[in-house]
Amino acid sequence: MLYALYYPQETEDAGNNGRTTESKIHVENGIEMADKKASESPQDQDAFSIAISESFQFTVERMRHVQGEWRSMTVAAFPKFRFLYCENDEAEKLKENHVPLISIPDELAKLLYELSDRQHHIPMSKGIIKSGKAHVTEGPLTGHDSQIMRVDRHKRLAWLRISEKEIRNFTKYGTDALIAGLELTERIP
Repeated sequence: MLYALYYPQETEDAGNNGRTTESKIHVENGIEMADKKASESPQDQDAFSIAISESFQFTVERMRHVQGEWRSMTVAAFPKFRFLYCENDEAEKLKENHVPLISIPDELAKLLYELSDRQHHIPMSKGIIKSGKAHVTEGPLTGHDSQIMRVDRHKRLAWLRISEKEIRNFTKYGTDALIAGLELTERIP
């Protein structure tokens, strides 16, 4: 089963020699609540370190206009999360050791598996605009036209809608859609 580990970018605390002392996860609607504090036991810190070392990020390919040229770049699909494969009993042990795991619903996990390759990377897609709607012609977004809720043609990005349950859970952490690369090459009236 796929789990997400809430792991926001480190913030510096001037009163603690620049180290992060605490990252809190505020959770509602069935997501487990956990606090990661500097005063944790060594066992908790070991469990957290192991979870981080075995985790990965989903990445997406995007195009960026730099010095007059479009260049391909790879960025994290969900910058505040690391993902981890583990069985339910392993996840429970990690949660007992205060590792902040969030269970990823099957529908979202399936979407991420369909779009990404073995390295958990979602490459750039290409498509056209037909009758005012984006139609993906090649790449991992092919067949997911109905899930595209917004397109930015200038930045070459598409926002994919995920189901209400996943949106409700991820919105608490600042993520309400999957943003993927989409280049629209022509417009057909």
